[in-house]
Amino acid sequence: MTEEPKFRKPDRYKSSSYRAYNTKMPGYYDSAYFVWLFQLPLWHRTVVEELYSQVSTLDILDVGCGTGSLLAELAKSGATSLSGVDLAQGILNDARKKLTELNVNADLREADVEDSIPWDDGTFDIVTFTGALHHFYRPQDALSEIYRVLRPGGHILVVDACYFTPIRQLLNLYLKIVPHDGDYRFYSTGLAQELLEEVGFNSIKTKRVGIWAYYIDATKPSEDDSVA
Repeated sequence: MTEEPKFRKPDRYKSSSYRAYNTKMPGYYDSAYFVWLFQLPLWHRTVVEELYSQVSTLDILDVGCGTGSLLAELAKSGATSLSGVDLAQGILNDARKKLTELNVNADLREADVEDSIPWDDGTFDIVTFTGALHHFYRPQDALSEIYRVLRPGGHILVVDACYFTPIRQLLNLYLKIVPHDGDYRFYSTGLAQELLEEVGFNSIKTKRVGIWAYYIDATKPSEDDSVA
C-alpha cells in the first residue's frame, strides 16, 4: 500500500480523498453508481460544447482530472494542448492508461492543488474544474492557484453537484462528522459564485446542468480590465 504523502496543508478530508483516489477508486470510478446518477457524462458534454468552436486553439488544464474522462472528450472534440492534475497517483495511472489507449498526449501531474499547481503563472487559457470543488477544505487556496495559472482573460469552468435545500445543509453537516471519500462541502450556485468572486474572478455566468449540477463560467480579468 502506498504511503500517504506529507501534505503541506493537511486535513482529514484530504487524507480521505487521497486514500479513496489512490487505492479505492482506481479501476472502479468510471463504473461507479454516482457517474450515471449525477450524469457526469452530461457535465463533460456541457464543457466540451462550451469550448467546441475554439477548443483546438486553447491550452487547457483539468483540475481534479480523475481518470481522464473529460480530457478524453476534449481531445475527441479537437483539443491538442491538454494537461491534468490530481491528488493521487493511483487515479492518474488510470488516466494515463485511458489516454494512451486513445492516443491522447496529455501532461498529467500529481499535486495538492490547495498548496501549489505545478505550472507557471499564466500558462492556461482554460481551467476545467468538474466534480472537484466539494472536495476542498480550503477552496479559496485551490481557486487562487487556478487564478494564478490562468492567463489574463482566461476562464475557469466549474461543474459540481448541487443538492436542493435543506438536503445540502444536512449532507454538509453529516460530512463534518464522517468524511466520505474526501467530500467536504457542497455549495449552492450562489455560494460557489461568491468563492470565485472572492478570489478575483468576474464576468460570471451560471446555468443548471441536468438535475443535480450547476455550471459556472468565470473570467480572470484582463490587463485592460485591471487598468480600468
